[in-house]
Amino acid sequence: MKNPQRVLMLTILSLCGLMYFVANFQRIAIPGAVFDILEQELSVSAPFITAFGAIFMYVYALGQLITGVMVNRYGGIRVITCGGILFTIGCILFPTTRNLYLMYLSRALLGFGSSMFYLSMVKELKNLYSDKNYGIALSVMLFVGYFGGIFANAPFVAMMKYMNWREILITISLVILLTLVILFILLKKTELPKINTNVTLKWESFVRVLHKKHNRNLFGFACCNFGISYVIQAIIGKKFLEDYCFLTASKAAFILSIMAIVAAIFNIINASICKLCDNHRVLFLKGASVVTFLSLLSIFLLILFDKHTVFIGLIFCVIAGNASISALLIPVIQQSNREEVSVTAVSIMNFFFFMMVGILGTLTGFILNCYSPERINGVLVYGKNSYLLLFGVFLALSIYEMYKAKKLSNHY
Repeated sequence: MKNPQRVLMLTILSLCGLMYFVANFQRIAIPGAVFDILEQELSVSAPFITAFGAIFMYVYALGQLITGVMVNRYGGIRVITCGGILFTIGCILFPTTRNLYLMYLSRALLGFGSSMFYLSMVKELKNLYSDKNYGIALSVMLFVGYFGGIFANAPFVAMMKYMNWREILITISLVILLTLVILFILLKKTELPKINTNVTLKWESFVRVLHKKHNRNLFGFACCNFGISYVIQAIIGKKFLEDYCFLTASKAAFILSIMAIVAAIFNIINASICKLCDNHRVLFLKGASVVTFLSLLSIFLLILFDKHTVFIGLIFCVIAGNASISALLIPVIQQSNREEVSVTAVSIMNFFFFMMVGILGTLTGFILNCYSPERINGVLVYGKNSYLLLFGVFLALSIYEMYKAKKLSNHY
C-alpha cells in the first residue's frame, strides 16, 4: 500500500476507533449508569428498563452471525460505514425522545450498527499491518473499546453532576455525526477493494460447527461465564450496589469502572498465566468455572445473611477478571475446528455471548419484580428477596457452567 493511502487508511481507522469507543460506551452505560433515572423519567418498572440493555444485546448477537460474511464480501470499511449510519441514527434518537418504543428502536439500531465494527476493524488492521505488528495494533483497538466501558460508569456519572444525561448523550451523538461526515469525505479519496461476489452466507458452516459436541460444550461454558459477568457490568451491578449495599451512585459507578479496568487487564494476565502453565487452556477454563461458582456462592450467602458490604464490589471485580478469557477461547476454537469454519465458530461464540446477556438482562427485570420494591425519594428500591432470587439464578447458571467445562476435552 502506497504511503498516502496508508496514512489515509490510518486516519479512517482512527475515526472508526472513535465509533468503536462510543459503541462500547453505549453498550454498558444504558441502562446500568442511569437505571434509576430512567425508571423515574419514564414511570416504568425494572423489566422495561432492563429491556434497553437486552434489546441492544439481542440485535448485536444476531449481527455477529452475518457480519463476518459481509466483511469478507464487501470489505471492512464499507461494512463499518453502513454500521456507522445505523449507529449514528440510534445515537441521536435515544436521548431526543421520551417515547418508550422509539427508545427501544434506537437501542436496536445501536446494537446492529455496533455489531459491524469489531470484525470490520480486525479485518482492516490485518490488511494494514504485518504479522509482526498486527498483535500490537489489535491490542490498541481492544483497549480503546474497553476504555469506552470504563467511561460508561464513573466518568459518565460524574459528568451528570454538571449536565443532564440526555445532554451528554446528545453531545456524544453530534460528535459521532461529525465523525461519520468526515468518514464519508475521506472515503471519496480511498481505494476500496472490489466486492468479492464469491463470498456468500453458507448455513452448512454453522451446522458443521454446532454439530460438534466439543463446540457445544465450549459455547455452553463460555456464554454463562461471559453472560453473568457482563449483565452485572452493563445492566444490574450499579443498581444492586446502590439498593443492597447502600452505596451512592458515584461510588457504585466507580466500582463498575474498576470492574471494566480489571476486565481489560486480565485479558493479558489470564493469557500470560496460561502460557506459564504450558498453555493447558482447557484446564484453565475449568478452573475459571470454579472461580465463577465460588464468587457467586459468596455473594448469595452474603445476601442470605443480610451482609450489606462493599466487599461484594471486590467479588464483582473477581468475576470480571475471571470472564476475560477470549485470548484462551479463540485458540481452543481454532485448534478444535478446521480452518475453513474457525471464523464461523468464533462468530457463533460471539452470538451466544451476547444472546446470553440479552436473555439474562430480560430475566433480571422480571426477577426483580417478583417482590414489590419500595419507593424511596421517588426511586424504586429492590430488596433482599429480589436480589437473593436473582443471584440464586446466577449461581444455578454457574453450576451449569462447571458441568459444561468438565465435559471439555483436556486435549486442547
